[in-house]
Amino acid sequence: MKILLVAVNAKYIHSNPAVYSLRASSMHPEIVEIAEFTINDRYEDILAGILEKEADIIGFSTYIWNTDIIEDLMADVRRVRGSAVVLFSGGPEASNAPERFLANGDFVICWEGERPFAAVTALALEVSGEALLARVKNEVPGAAYLEDGKLTINPAAFGAGDDIDRVRFMYDDLAPFDNRIIYYESSRGCPFSCSYCLSSIDRKVRFRSLDKVLPELQFFIDRRVPQVKFIDRTFNASHERTMAIWTYLRDHDNGVTNFHFEIGADLLTEEELALLEGLRPGLVQLEIGIQSTNAETLAAIRRVTDLPRLFGNIERLRRAENINLHVDLIAGLPFESYERFGQSFDDVYALHADQLQLGFLKVLAGTEMHRRAREWDIRYSVRPPYEVLSTKWLTWAELGKLRRITDVLEYYYNSGQFVNTLGYLENFWGSAFKFFEELAEFFRKRGYDRARPSAAARYEVLAEFAGEKRLGDLSIVKEYLRLDQMLHIRRNRRGSVSDVFDFGQGRVRVTVEYGKKGYKAERV
Repeated sequence: MKILLVAVNAKYIHSNPAVYSLRASSMHPEIVEIAEFTINDRYEDILAGILEKEADIIGFSTYIWNTDIIEDLMADVRRVRGSAVVLFSGGPEASNAPERFLANGDFVICWEGERPFAAVTALALEVSGEALLARVKNEVPGAAYLEDGKLTINPAAFGAGDDIDRVRFMYDDLAPFDNRIIYYESSRGCPFSCSYCLSSIDRKVRFRSLDKVLPELQFFIDRRVPQVKFIDRTFNASHERTMAIWTYLRDHDNGVTNFHFEIGADLLTEEELALLEGLRPGLVQLEIGIQSTNAETLAAIRRVTDLPRLFGNIERLRRAENINLHVDLIAGLPFESYERFGQSFDDVYALHADQLQLGFLKVLAGTEMHRRAREWDIRYSVRPPYEVLSTKWLTWAELGKLRRITDVLEYYYNSGQFVNTLGYLENFWGSAFKFFEELAEFFRKRGYDRARPSAAARYEVLAEFAGEKRLGDLSIVKEYLRLDQMLHIRRNRRGSVSDVFDFGQGRVRVTVEYGKKGYKAERV
């Protein structure tokens, strides 16, 4: 008996914690094999990689980025193997639209899968074929299947009172995760009810016990894993727990491992802020979803946020200069026009976080946003990831402009390669949003949006733009660009390098010691 779990990830550096958790929590992990691919692999290679395993049961992990590929794979595996193989699927997409995956699949595991999959593995050692499917329908919690053309879903395997301590640690062997992100889950559910998020369905937060979490984190620390990314929806939902974990990481820091957390910045307490300010630079990375600064929008999406406190906490953490800060905005939310989104952009840009991620609303089945889409005239693609096409407040053309702004924002801000040049240019524009809007339009008119200039060419393109728009002294702009280019190109080399620049107030020798932040400048 062989069971194969298939994951098709968005990128090679990603891993799929779901399939590893299923295998770890099964009663017979020795019969479970995992096959991971990416959406960038050739389809024929993925299909061949699945078929060559000759598994008796194949399960597919579904997400918005791989749904179409998974559907095609299931159909083609069925054509080749026929009734000799049992096919099932799980994950958010299959859970929300099981009928879609039952066209070629035998059953779907809805929502949390560890306990249902453990039941499937136990049954597979006793029976097979039609007998197995009959018992899955009768005995496996959360299983969805078609009976005489009618969809039936068994009661779920978990309840709001369940803890997640029964979920076994999945990382005994780190060999499959070389050069890939390690994901870790210390809680499930979210205390908030944001209308666009699937996590709002399960508002009861269930925590993994600290006597399990801390030794598991030590496992990563001992092996000097480069980065561990917590997938908890709001990590700091519990103050005592947050303090316990961050204190442990501070006291057991190995000087290498980075831990990434998604937090509510307005929930940070004075005690938490003080602890964060004292951490080793690079120990912690924080992702902070702001989404909008429009009060009407925040109320419509049921996102309770104390914006003044959130902004104050972010500014305090930025001043500490020891934590990489990512902030997020979402375009296409209710009550936010193009102009009002520009205000949200300016408000958040002024925080000068390390990354400003501009995303677009995805209308996911099962969410309140999906139910109210017609009310708000939110039109979204029929194809995954179901991204917004237009709203009552935003036209298709305006969303197109925002997508082009996202591209240049990635090139020039999120890349971290133009820090000094942007710092100079900021003195010559009144609105960051207007600056990136004009830069995006410049890219469109010159064809750079399609040509996608290389990292080296982007310095020349920015100089060209600054010259056309007369943003400051072009000779000074070019000097800052030369400095940024020197810092970027040589940032991973050893030793030091120096060069002479003229920033308009006399000649300055800049010396960079690699491995250290910033640079030394002295007049010559």
